[in-house]
Amino acid sequence: MIFEFTEENFDAEVLRSKIPVLVDFASKMCAPCRSILPMLEQLANEYKEDIKIGKVDVSIFPMLGAKFGVEILPTLLFFSDGKVVERMIGVQPKNKIQNAIDEIE
Repeated sequence: MIFEFTEENFDAEVLRSKIPVLVDFASKMCAPCRSILPMLEQLANEYKEDIKIGKVDVSIFPMLGAKFGVEILPTLLFFSDGKVVERMIGVQPKNKIQNAIDEIE
């Protein structure tokens, strides 16, 4: 399951999460963002006990994107203990995302 992160729940769901979190900063208008969503859903199912995977729609919540320096969509940020530990810009292959998840688990 892909979580929907908003300005209201970001601190609780991401920054104070007990497990690592992968946040996809994207927009519904962004074709590359839509293209990686099925892969992120697969990863969410494969790693459901180890990492929380969700997205922020920056067209609705632009302040979250600005807060984390997101300039290009999609941008994937990996959080652990409330801090960004990895950043990937653009569409990435599944194995590269898996490697990053495995490193922060």
